[in-house]
Amino acid sequence: MIFDPLELNYSKIRAYLDCPFLYRYIYVERRFAPQSPYSSLGLSVHRALASFHANPGDLGDLMAYYEDAWLHQGYSTPQESMEFYNRGAEVLEKWWRHFQENQAQVIYSEKNFVFPFEKWRIKGTIDRVDRLRDGKVELIDYKMGFEDRNEWDAAGSLQLGIYALGLERGLGLSVGAVGYFVLSSMRKVSAPYDPSSAERTLALVRETAEKMLALDLSRKGNCARCPVRRLCPESSARD
Repeated sequence: MIFDPLELNYSKIRAYLDCPFLYRYIYVERRFAPQSPYSSLGLSVHRALASFHANPGDLGDLMAYYEDAWLHQGYSTPQESMEFYNRGAEVLEKWWRHFQENQAQVIYSEKNFVFPFEKWRIKGTIDRVDRLRDGKVELIDYKMGFEDRNEWDAAGSLQLGIYALGLERGLGLSVGAVGYFVLSSMRKVSAPYDPSSAERTLALVRETAEKMLALDLSRKGNCARCPVRRLCPESSARD
């Protein structure tokens, strides 16, 4: 795929905010980050949930989707792969039971959006969109729960702010709430959506995107936490 500097998504913006060298490595040089057990598990569970929302069924169907979605990359041994597989299966079983007891009007899953913003195109994919009782929608991003989340995280999230703009500007929907569903604790963390936050979100996108266009490498992120620290020639934490 050809690199397009005018096409933005949250992952690109997040990578640059974390470290401009990480952004260059993954998106400009197209070298990508290796899978880890946690990233593979998260992708496998996300894909299983997307298939279930597209074609609802019983618990057996959900587990079949999980089997089909399972990613084998990133694990050091077959035993580690099986341990993580079992963790994901346990999470999905708990989620299915929770979903049966807390029915929601899911109108979209894995919903793509795109909208123009000045010289850029902003794209993304939303895990889940629910219809609220007042006719507005709530966007939900599934999180495995490796990091804790609360309502302030949801209200101040750049990711959810961009997704809300995608629903409103790209799909013509009125957003009433934004939130995370934390799979490890079966807990939805939600906050009312404040439309006045849109300009702040777009201002940050504009500022970051201009630096991305200029390939401003005047700072470096936290190398010790970087997913490509062992591969990036600029890393100070390659061991």
